[in-house]
Amino acid sequence: MDQTVLLLLTVSGITASMSEIVVVEEGSDATLPCSLGNNDSIKQKVFDWKKDGQEGRQEVFIYARGDYYGKGMDGQDQQFRGRVFHFAEELKNGNASITIRDTIVADSGNYTCIFPDFDPHRKYYVWLTVQVGQCKKSSCFLPE
Repeated sequence: MDQTVLLLLTVSGITASMSEIVVVEEGSDATLPCSLGNNDSIKQKVFDWKKDGQEGRQEVFIYARGDYYGKGMDGQDQQFRGRVFHFAEELKNGNASITIRDTIVADSGNYTCIFPDFDPHRKYYVWLTVQVGQCKKSSCFLPE
């Protein structure tokens, strides 16, 4: 899996927001990172991944204290059904990252990982770019 990641970190009040850019080739898997950064378990928490779309926000993935899309929950946007997975074994380490399998160009866009259990909510942002045939063996390149 070839992907390029650029990390930008900003802190706003109590809420830390992390912005990352992930670039992958169409058809590959894309891992969108999200973590509270403190290794505390999030097994009994809620995290919600959304994508900004032309008609509002699309539901990408939600984890709610053991339930998630595909296991007891409905509402996931059709575009992501059967293609988005979390790292269940990493919840104990505070990892809320997801993988979108078999990416398509339409997956490109701005994603938000939200932890609504915290006041204020904690949000992390990831920009995903899915490119057609522009990746080499070791990396992808952002268009100029």
